[in-house]
Amino acid sequence: MLDILIKAIGFILIIVMGYVFKSKGIFQKEHARFLSFVIMNVTLPCALFTSVGHIEVSSSLLLALLIGFGSNIITIVVGYMMVKKESLMEKAIYMINMSGYNIGTFTLPFVQSFFPSSLLAYVIMFDTGNAIMCLGGTYSVASSMVVRSRGIKIVVEFIKRLLSSVPFCTYVLLFILSFLNITIPEQLISVASIAGNANAFLAMLMIGISLEIKLDLSQVKKIRDILIGRYGLMILISIFVFVFLPVEVTAKQMIVLSLFAPISSVAPVYSYMIDSKTPVPAAVNSLSMIISIITLTILIILFS
Repeated sequence: MLDILIKAIGFILIIVMGYVFKSKGIFQKEHARFLSFVIMNVTLPCALFTSVGHIEVSSSLLLALLIGFGSNIITIVVGYMMVKKESLMEKAIYMINMSGYNIGTFTLPFVQSFFPSSLLAYVIMFDTGNAIMCLGGTYSVASSMVVRSRGIKIVVEFIKRLLSSVPFCTYVLLFILSFLNITIPEQLISVASIAGNANAFLAMLMIGISLEIKLDLSQVKKIRDILIGRYGLMILISIFVFVFLPVEVTAKQMIVLSLFAPISSVAPVYSYMIDSKTPVPAAVNSLSMIISIITLTILIILFS
């Protein structure tokens, strides 16, 4: 228990270090973008190959994928219903910022550091279902309401975004190798581990640099409603997972850890892409990181 607590505190200190260095001018916001590029295109794919290597696809893993996809659908629908009488733009903002999970640069580093590598497969499968919506599906739905004439272009854009995502393509490659019963050579895993071992540190540092704790008081109600709605739903889905999902306890734990990931880091980007000028997405994103840091730390201590 003490070792777990010390490591969790270490993660939090790295995040705090990134935030303090940014506030002192040592790091700039652009550094977070650079680290995000390195993580998503280099260290995260290497960490996946190193930690997982070979995925044995089972029914419990497929259920994790369905939960990842289905929870996005649920949050999109609830987001829409929360502002049913408001403008189309308002509905789109709620739909985008209620859904999506930051798995690759947040939950995976946590799980990678605290649990056996064999359990990473559940998080990866959850993120695969999540990625289908998070990397373009949700944006396609929300954007089609605001800009109806762009329907076919949005679908094409969604497919392009999905196929240009290195982590998603890595997931697909791991599944193909699994179905073909091909094991990644130890030599390749050894080389990939050099970059993969840096993933957790870089991810926590990037989170610290990207944190923006600035609230627009005129938008507090919207920020509060989105966060309460989001995490309230996660509690309900987590209860469903533990009570009804026919999988082993460790699988349930990994799925619940994934559910309490922060809102996807692309949510503010997609909000901007539909011509939204509200500061709500950026505030919601940063606050969800803080909430998830606390929640995941508590859950990891309980599960470990």
